[in-house]
Amino acid sequence: MTEGASGGRPPLRIGNAERASAMKALDEHLEQGRLGAEEYGERSAAAAVATTADELRALFTDLPAPHPQLPDQEPLPPTAALPAVPPGGEVARPRGFVDEWGPRIVAVAPFVAVALFLLTRQWVFFLLIPAAGALFWGGRDRRGRG
Repeated sequence: MTEGASGGRPPLRIGNAERASAMKALDEHLEQGRLGAEEYGERSAAAAVATTADELRALFTDLPAPHPQLPDQEPLPPTAALPAVPPGGEVARPRGFVDEWGPRIVAVAPFVAVALFLLTRQWVFFLLIPAAGALFWGGRDRRGRG
C-alpha cells in the first residue's frame, strides 16, 4: 500500500456517502458556472470511481466551498449549512430526480451519442443531445424560480 498525505498512515478509504457528497458539491459548482459541462463530466466520473479521500480531495483543490464532507475532516459547523429560505424570502423546494440527475445526464449525453454513433454508424443518436437538454434542462429557470 502507498502512504497517504496523512503522514505515514495508509490512504483513508471512502464509501458511497462520500462519493455522493462530492457529486452534490460538483453539481453546485456546475450550477454556479465554475465548471464547464466537459470538465464537470470528467470530475464526476473521477468522483464516481474514487476509492480514497485523497482522490476526492484532489478534485476540489482549485474550487471554493462547497467541498465534500470526508471522514477524516472535522464536521462542518452548523452555521456553514445553507439557509432553509434563500435570499429574497423564497421558499426552498426539495430537489427531485431531474434536479439531482438532470445536469449529469445533459453533461454525459454528447459522449453517449458519439459512442452510439461510432458503434452503429446511425446519425440519429446525435438527436439524444438536444433531447436530453430539452427533457432535463430546457424550460427551467436555473435560479430556482421555475
